[in-house]
Amino acid sequence: MTHVRNILRAAVFIACLASLLHAAAPATDGSRAEISLSPGPFRDLKLVRQADGVLGITLEGNAPHFWTAVVPAGYDPARHTVFALEYFAPAGLESVTLRYREPSGGMAVAETKAAPLAESWQPLAFDLGGLEVKPAAGHPEMRFHLALHGRPGAQFQLRRLHVRAATAEEKRLAVGREQRQAERAADATALLAELRAAYPASLATVQVGLKEITVTGTATTRAQLVGIPPELPSHRAAKASVVAEIQPDASGNFRVNVPRLAEGSERDRALWRWRLRDAQGRWLSLARWPTAYEPTVARKLPRLTAPHQKGLGGIPSVTAGHEIFDLGIRHATLNVVLHALIRDTPAAGWTPWPFEGRTYFLNESRLRAHDTTLRHLAAREVIVSAILLVGNGRQPDGTPHTAMTHPEAEARGTYSIPNLTAEAPAQLYRAALHLMAERWSRADGAHGRVANWIMHNEVDQAATWTNMGAQPVARYLETYLRSARLMHHTARLFDPHARVFISLTHHWAKQSSGSGTYIVREMLELFAEMARAEGDFEWGVAYHPYPQNLRNPDAWNDRDPTDTFDTPYITPKNIAVLPRFLDQPRFHFAGQPRGILLSEQGFNTPTLSEADQRRQAAGLIYVFRQIRPLKAIEAYHLHRYQDMPAGEGGLRLGIITETGAHKLGWEVYRALGTPREAEFAPLADEVMARPQSK
Repeated sequence: MTHVRNILRAAVFIACLASLLHAAAPATDGSRAEISLSPGPFRDLKLVRQADGVLGITLEGNAPHFWTAVVPAGYDPARHTVFALEYFAPAGLESVTLRYREPSGGMAVAETKAAPLAESWQPLAFDLGGLEVKPAAGHPEMRFHLALHGRPGAQFQLRRLHVRAATAEEKRLAVGREQRQAERAADATALLAELRAAYPASLATVQVGLKEITVTGTATTRAQLVGIPPELPSHRAAKASVVAEIQPDASGNFRVNVPRLAEGSERDRALWRWRLRDAQGRWLSLARWPTAYEPTVARKLPRLTAPHQKGLGGIPSVTAGHEIFDLGIRHATLNVVLHALIRDTPAAGWTPWPFEGRTYFLNESRLRAHDTTLRHLAAREVIVSAILLVGNGRQPDGTPHTAMTHPEAEARGTYSIPNLTAEAPAQLYRAALHLMAERWSRADGAHGRVANWIMHNEVDQAATWTNMGAQPVARYLETYLRSARLMHHTARLFDPHARVFISLTHHWAKQSSGSGTYIVREMLELFAEMARAEGDFEWGVAYHPYPQNLRNPDAWNDRDPTDTFDTPYITPKNIAVLPRFLDQPRFHFAGQPRGILLSEQGFNTPTLSEADQRRQAAGLIYVFRQIRPLKAIEAYHLHRYQDMPAGEGGLRLGIITETGAHKLGWEVYRALGTPREAEFAPLADEVMARPQSK
């Protein structure tokens, strides 16, 4: 243990020195408010003013709340119709109630809003425009009041309290909100009804060849084969797109070949679905995606496997001698922001690239940077899983920066679900997938290789990470499943072993508050049902089993996880629940359980003290003790390599500090899976035997 203490002392000294130097740097004012608001009196909570205007809050007592300071002069209720703030709450809050001063001097409730967990800075906005009695501008005690509802001891951060005018998007969304939600609910009901209906005919196989697609099935009468392009949901497909006439034989079987390219078109129908209708236009079958590929279609690539699970998430740009290779990792995730690679309009420095009859434009420098990282990872036999992200940035008028952003996505989302609502944006997305799949699967490894494709990020927390607006879960999953299908079937044209993975948080049977959040277990059940209905494929699960509270690394003390399928969370403490759940026959593919990647998780060091670094180190040893016996778990991608407290609400999940100093966690993670792991085992046992820390 002596060498462990020496490592700790050195790491703590370097980290503390670096932190002092970092703290000496001047802070910048990041406020975007029209009229900024300061905090005022508070009760039943602990409030700590942190750098850059951040307020650290811990709930205490029975009724935690705080007032703002008196609203500055210039506040105009007719113009400043939104009270807004940003918050970071890895454990979430139940809700926040906003009150305001009326002209009579009394206080009135403006609105109560859910505050879902926020693992990045998230906006929270209250609409003041529809209030019958407006706030009392000019009143000497004109303040706003926030009541914070959550568990005693809950910790979170606030910043950028302000009042402002409504944005263009907020004004747009306010019009017809109830009608829009009713239409979405009706659409979700219709798609599930059609998916679960009984039909007299069926499609058995759809095999993609080099030039033709072979469709087989059964029917009791003459039928017509309809092709469904990527931009259309199956339940809203155009029934007039007849590709072939079907005449079943005496046994009711049929087989028909259709060209991959329709006459006069360059669109590849290898990514299409197929469905049967009768002469009157009534559906006779469910749709069917490709189910098989002729051996000559894909490249002859080996299936990649690794001898252990240790990996790293969010790999930085690396060179051959980068220190991450000292960790002995064999798995990595790479974040790929699609609109940073390809666009549909010219721009300086972007290279024209033809695809399926259209010209797109590539960011060659960004592609080459990814290539370099992938080649170095391949040279070390590291299996790479790419995380595909679609931008959600906006112009001042609310228009998205890229056509790939879904038109129903809200600006509050960090990323968007892809826009598959029309041919042009769907083709742009298709082009991006084709570009990556072809480039990163070449037999000569010229650009490196991506083996797995993680579809977007944490879709059960869609509002934050893969936004499509407030949607019924079935309607959201229909678009998400089409996105996953497009990646799977594109990748399988080149790599016969490529797989896609659905990205989910450590929530399980518990739904976070607020719109745009879903229950993970229900999502998996419905995703699997929808996939089976239109031809199952080899999808897997990319799970994020953080400790229950991201700020507390003591996962072995998590209170709420259980060993049942009804557990509210799946964390390192009960991680065995996940492979056991997926090892049920209804989830199997070709008789085998689904693959599992633990693609983002880690252990926070609340401070850089010796005690907190020991807690992180113990967590790393603990989780590998938990997952090693679970053969369905292929990889553990540690989040993260380097601390980024400014961008992650004060979390320090890295194994090096933001200035590059190695923490004790670095030494422990490097030792995992080697004889040196035993040297750190007593440390972990000692930490886990202590009373619970907070």
